[in-house]
Amino acid sequence: KILVQSLSTTTDMPLANSPLYMDTVKAAQKIWKDNYLFETDIHAVIRCGNDDGRQKPRFRLAYMPMRNRGEILRLMLEESGCSYDFEIIGFKNWEDGVKSTAPQGKCPILRNYDGKGNGIGQEGAITRFLARELGFFGKNASEEAEVDSIYCFWFSTMRNNGISHDGEHYSVASLRDADPTTERPRYKEVFRLNNLSKAERSLMALGFFEELLEKSGSNFLVSGGLTYVDLGLFYILFELAEEDNVPDFVEKFHFPKLGAFLESMQNRPNIKNYIVSPGRMPRYERATDGTSLYTYIEGKGSPSR
Repeated sequence: KILVQSLSTTTDMPLANSPLYMDTVKAAQKIWKDNYLFETDIHAVIRCGNDDGRQKPRFRLAYMPMRNRGEILRLMLEESGCSYDFEIIGFKNWEDGVKSTAPQGKCPILRNYDGKGNGIGQEGAITRFLARELGFFGKNASEEAEVDSIYCFWFSTMRNNGISHDGEHYSVASLRDADPTTERPRYKEVFRLNNLSKAERSLMALGFFEELLEKSGSNFLVSGGLTYVDLGLFYILFELAEEDNVPDFVEKFHFPKLGAFLESMQNRPNIKNYIVSPGRMPRYERATDGTSLYTYIEGKGSPSR
């Protein structure tokens, strides 16, 4: 069990123009009724994490009703066991004024991160901040650097440098259409300018993480235990294994370590509860080439509400 040692961030300070709290199930039903991300018309706060009614929420994370840039952040909050608020910003509400409350006009936003009413933006900055606060950053300076290096690799490959979850460096769509194979190029042996296909680049990136798991011997990406980059890798693999993607990717491409990692991570108690929670935002549909269509669809543990 992770012990949270720093209590520097609280949501005690009133937040200007804060939306009202909403029942989690009702919020989920509203999102599913809107059906399409750009038609969502909701601005509400739901209480998440270990909410026993006795502790004040330690953080407020604000994001649109989707997973994407917010998922690694929510997984850290959920796995830590802390109580937190999730502010759901429908796209229409974002257009109608919420955008002006965001640092740099972007989300996700960690509201009142310093206890003085200030918000912080940028996914990477919030990720590193929460990882330090919640104990997922590494056990010492050298491990912190190792984890940060892996995170940078994860962001540039599995997240396509933050541009898309399906792109030139990693593409679920390409893996769905690829033939089964046990062969793949090794990342360290390939130059930046290359003629590899999207599928080959995707397998190359996955292969890098397979090798890290083999090397660490800890069932995590570094020997010291669970860190934030494990949570990032987990949700990428969880989506890859959805029934409409490549549910047999472990066997199809021979990734035994990644398969064991996914199985172990999705059965951690707090993560397991989060996967089936109505507070988890829904997936959205993608075209056969991976293009985002933004219409909500069901997934594992995430039925229509």
